Amino acid sequence: MSFSSKTKTELCRAPLARACCTVAEAYGVLLYGGAFSHREIRLTTENAAVANRLCVLISRAFGVQVQAEACGLKHIVQVADERSLRRILGVLGYDFKYHISYHLNRNMVENDCCAAAFLRGIFLMGGAVASPDKKCHLEIKTAHQSLCREVMSLMLDMGLSPKMTERRSSAVLYFKDTARVEDFLTLIGASRAAMEIMEAKVEKNIRNTVNRQVNCETANLVKAADASARQVLAIRGVIDRAGEDAFPEALRETARLRLSHPDASLAELAGLCDPPVSKPGMNHRMRKLMAFAAQYAPVEETPDD
Repeated sequence: MSFSSKTKTELCRAPLARACCTVAEAYGVLLYGGAFSHREIRLTTENAAVANRLCVLISRAFGVQVQAEACGLKHIVQVADERSLRRILGVLGYDFKYHISYHLNRNMVENDCCAAAFLRGIFLMGGAVASPDKKCHLEIKTAHQSLCREVMSLMLDMGLSPKMTERRSSAVLYFKDTARVEDFLTLIGASRAAMEIMEAKVEKNIRNTVNRQVNCETANLVKAADASARQVLAIRGVIDRAGEDAFPEALRETARLRLSHPDASLAELAGLCDPPVSKPGMNHRMRKLMAFAAQYAPVEETPDD
C-alpha cells in the first residue's frame, strides 16, 4: 500500500460528528470527483476505505443511500436517479439545471472545522502525498482552474501556503516544504501520517549529520596520513644523505619519534616526547624539521636546450 493510500485510509477514520462538517467534506468530494451534474454523480477510487467513506458521507450529508461497486481494481460510487440528485443539489444550494458551476461556495466552509473537512474531502478525491523516504511533496489536482484558484485562496486564509501549477489539462495545488505538508495533513486529520513525515525528516537530518562528521574525520585522517608520509620521506632522505647526526639536537627526538610511529598523530607524538610537549609545540618542531630536511632534498636537473 502506498503512503498516499495509507494516509487516505487514516483520514477515513476521522469522525463525522457535526452535520455541517459532514456536508462540507461531501462538498469537497463532489467538486473534486469524476462527474458532478444534474444527470449523474460518479466517484471513482482505488481505495476501498475511501469508497466506504464516500457512501457514508452521501448518506449522512444528503440522506441518499448508495453502495460502492467494484470494477476491477477500482470502486465506483454512483448516483443517477433524479430524485436523489435533486436532493443532493438542493442541500448544496444548486439549481437543478444542465450546467453546474465548479466554483467554491464560501458559505459552505464558513467555520474553520468545515473548511478543514472540505480540504479533507478534496484530498480524498484529488490528493497524493509522497512517501516519507522520498522528497517531500503533496499535491491536489482538479480539472477546473477557477476552482483551484478559489481553493488556494481558502488555504491562504487558513494560514497554509500552497503553490499552484498547470499540468496538461489539470490545475494542481502543491506543497514541497516538509513543515507545510505536516501542517496540512494535521489540519485535515492525518496526524499519524504527519508524524511519519516528521520522524523521517529527523532521521534524515541525523543521518546527514553523521555522514558529514564521518566524511570530515575521514578527510582529516587522509590529510594526516599524507603529511606523515611526507615527513617520513623527508627524514629518511636526510639520514640517507648525511646520517641521523645531521639533524640539530633539538629535532633529533622528533625525527626518531616520527620514524618509529609513522601512523601517530601530532598530538600522540607530543605525548611521547620526554618531557611531553603540547600539540602546537610538536607542530612547530615538525615545521622546523621539514624546513631543515628541505636542504637535503635532491635537486632536479634541468635538461639542456
